[in-house]
Amino acid sequence: MRVTSNVEDVRVCPDCDQVNWVSDRASSRCQRCGHFLGGHTLSASHTLALIIAALLLLIPATEMTFVSYSVSGQGQQMTLLDSSRKLLAFHEQWLAIVVLLSVVVLPALFLMASAAVLLWRQRARSRLGRWLVRAIKYIRVWMMADVFLIGALISFIKLAGYASIEFGYGVMAFAGFVTLLLIVVERMKRHPLWPVDENAVEYRPMVGQSARAHQVLGCPVCYAANGSARTECWRCHEPLWTIRFRRTSLTVALLLAASVMLIPAQLLPIMETVALGTTEPQTIIGGVLTLWESGDVPIAIIVFVASLVIPIAKILVLAVLTILAQQDTSKRPQSALLLYRITDWIGRWSMIDIFVVAVLVALVRNGALMSVYPGHAAIAFASTVILTMLAAMSFDTRQFWARKPTE
Repeated sequence: MRVTSNVEDVRVCPDCDQVNWVSDRASSRCQRCGHFLGGHTLSASHTLALIIAALLLLIPATEMTFVSYSVSGQGQQMTLLDSSRKLLAFHEQWLAIVVLLSVVVLPALFLMASAAVLLWRQRARSRLGRWLVRAIKYIRVWMMADVFLIGALISFIKLAGYASIEFGYGVMAFAGFVTLLLIVVERMKRHPLWPVDENAVEYRPMVGQSARAHQVLGCPVCYAANGSARTECWRCHEPLWTIRFRRTSLTVALLLAASVMLIPAQLLPIMETVALGTTEPQTIIGGVLTLWESGDVPIAIIVFVASLVIPIAKILVLAVLTILAQQDTSKRPQSALLLYRITDWIGRWSMIDIFVVAVLVALVRNGALMSVYPGHAAIAFASTVILTMLAAMSFDTRQFWARKPTE
């Protein structure tokens, strides 16, 4: 079974607002900024097989032992779901929801929605089909199973100096699940899931020009060209008022909120370790220093970059880009866009520290001998990461080309 689509289409680039003529016979990118606009027809059967395999792996990944450890004759083990259950037990409901959604629920929903879209022949022409394809695009941004896997490995390395670690079948199944999930995500980006633009001929003369200059709105989901009078996209039914969320005032507000939350995130303890009856609070920087002193220099660098450098750098870079976007950036729009794309991509990896805390809280539960509890900084830090991600989403990169002389 193959996903079929018509040969040619008109799409508006969401990054630079240029109208492009694309084809399903080859991967298509925006001629001005290189944004990926669509791929050639792929085998839906192969993608479905990968989806089924991933969903099957998710069952043992959540039910079987993820990892176990033993110290001084006492042992403990955890499953994947324990990472959110234990946070819930400590009344960290918000963190528990974030971990459960980003690691298990959203990836599962993404896979099931993708399977439904590929199996449903009229997927893009029915109201439910359009809703599912739009959901796939939105869910994809918030999935962090791969980040959790890295965070779990860092947790195991931190524990290796104090206890004997033994991997369970659950972590092996989860690693396989993450691998297949990443492959499916990449394939779903390339499947031509939308019908051809019925107004392609009408918009053909605008190819290579700015959509805004011709009073045309590009859909942020399917990239279809829409007249300025429309309230929702003709093709995917996405409400076009969502474009209003891409504005400078919202970006600035989110960056300010993230900056405020970053202060307690760095000053307060992100977790508390109880060892032989002694409680030791540990901040993010304290955790980095502990890893460094114990000889785990590469891991210390990873945690330092993900937990301190990336959040601060992302806030500063977005702030600078916001200022530049208000000026004439026509001379270097490509450089500004590249910097934005890098900043946007690395932002989610700051969640590593939150997942490290979730794993340690779930695994290290030996009473006064050795236990780990979540600290107050965990909520503040998770909020910082989410706010910076929202700030990046609200940033309007089309401003980089808004003052080009040719437009």
